[in-house]
Amino acid sequence: MFARVWLVAVLWCCILWKGYHVGAANTCPPAFLNRCNCGMEYSVYDGSTDMKYTVDCTNAGFQTVTMLQSLPSRTEVLIFTGNRIPTLPINVFNKTVFNQLETIDMSNNHIRFIQGKTFHGVSTVKTLILNHNDLEITDKKERPRLFSNFDQLMHLHLTNAFSEKINSTDYLLSLEDIFYESRLDFLRTLHLEQNEIWTIGNNTRVFCQLPKLEQLLLTDNRLRDFDFGIDCLHSLRYINLERNMITRLSGDAMRRLEDFTRTTSPVKIRMHQNIFVCDCRSKHFIEWLNTTHVDIDGWKDYKCVDGYPSSNIDKTLKEVVVQSDCGASVGNTKITDLVFADDAVIFAESLEVLVMALEALHEEAKPLGLEVSWLKTKVQVRELRCPSYGKSDSVGTMGPMSHGNHSHGYSSATIGALSFLLVFTSSMLLAVAYFHKQKLKSIFVPYWDFITRKIGYTGLSHDEAPQEVNV
Repeated sequence: MFARVWLVAVLWCCILWKGYHVGAANTCPPAFLNRCNCGMEYSVYDGSTDMKYTVDCTNAGFQTVTMLQSLPSRTEVLIFTGNRIPTLPINVFNKTVFNQLETIDMSNNHIRFIQGKTFHGVSTVKTLILNHNDLEITDKKERPRLFSNFDQLMHLHLTNAFSEKINSTDYLLSLEDIFYESRLDFLRTLHLEQNEIWTIGNNTRVFCQLPKLEQLLLTDNRLRDFDFGIDCLHSLRYINLERNMITRLSGDAMRRLEDFTRTTSPVKIRMHQNIFVCDCRSKHFIEWLNTTHVDIDGWKDYKCVDGYPSSNIDKTLKEVVVQSDCGASVGNTKITDLVFADDAVIFAESLEVLVMALEALHEEAKPLGLEVSWLKTKVQVRELRCPSYGKSDSVGTMGPMSHGNHSHGYSSATIGALSFLLVFTSSMLLAVAYFHKQKLKSIFVPYWDFITRKIGYTGLSHDEAPQEVNV
């Protein structure tokens, strides 16, 4: 009996708790139109085990932010994602002072423009997330004091945040101004992943306005080198350059990292899944990886995506053995650089010897980034005759030379292309005729009738011609 009573009591407690929790999760002000959840929830942003008062407006279908002027002052986490807000207006929070607000997530809202005075009362915010928007921050839309009211901001997320209409070097210049004017003195982590950044450009000290920066994440961009200064970032501990377009680090980049490690502090670099090329030009880079004190995370597992010789491809940088010197050998001369390359003439005693010479030239030219064009290669046969007969030398010219069977004339690729062009043109003409058959019929039928009548009359014999009748 007592067991049943306790069971019923527990069930009632669970029901009451669930009802309270659901009710608490829907206590948003009327301005939120019952599209958001407000209440105590566990935060997914800081890994805390404490529940925080959260306002969650994910995929609520809002096209304005007027409801945020009614945001409860006790809010600790604001999640306003998946809406469509092209412009954030001035005083988006209506100058409400938030003493507990720690996180603002406004990702994936199609935001293009943020006013300079958009955010007020956000001095306690530590994490600001603006991922996957279309921000324009250059020229007339540049607002240098964009983040100036985030006095305690520690984590800034700008992954895929900028418009693709603007070159990355341009908005990085504006971003440097924003960092300078906003004075983000407590920023620890900066996310700039997936922003189509090819190069940092001339403003190599773009990050120097962030004196406390510890982590810089540039994953999934198109960087070809480590081309920015870090000597001013005395707190920097981690740089992520994964999945960029790095083939090898330049000498300047290696020296920059060495100097920073020696004079400032150790820094960990991640460069997994870049397009490393293992050829003679990578010799110093690979040697540096084997000897440097810089912490290049997991570099022994980095793979060669391309290389010369081709046997280097798919090998790890630890396994690969590169040539000691770049260049091609011509006799006893080593050519390491060609400023200009044009046509060449090769003399040979026979066609077989000429082919061997061309193939050797083709292989030797590869390290220089050159190759023999077999379609443009022509063979000229010079026949020498005995001068006692008083006859001059005769010269014969053969057509383009194809690699392999050395046949002459048009290549199979050219013939195939011409055949395809003929079939394609015929098909297009037939298609046009079919879809416009009525119009074509109205044009050509009168001419056809006229021609047939003309042929019919002229084809009658003299005896069959109608006789003139006088009435």
